[in-house]
Amino acid sequence: MKRHVLVFDDGAGDELDLQSFVDSLDSGAQMYAMDGHVCFLKTTLSASEVSDQFLKFARSRLFFVSDITTSDFSGRMLGVFFDFMKESALAAAE
Repeated sequence: MKRHVLVFDDGAGDELDLQSFVDSLDSGAQMYAMDGHVCFLKTTLSASEVSDQFLKFARSRLFFVSDITTSDFSGRMLGVFFDFMKESALAAAE
């Protein structure tokens, strides 16, 4: 699994169906949404593949996707966020 950050603007102001977007990715894909405009994804797809899929949902929104799989991360955040981020790294070490 790769980890990605997806950031997008609010475009036309209508809500995105983020669950449908995640469902359009691979079968094990997961999302952790921060504030409606920042999401962390776990998927087997590359950043460009995630971008291609999100383009179908983005309509007029500007967005970017970055692979953060090998990035170190730290800070003050709810435990559930770090559980989400670290889960695949620990599973890969088994």
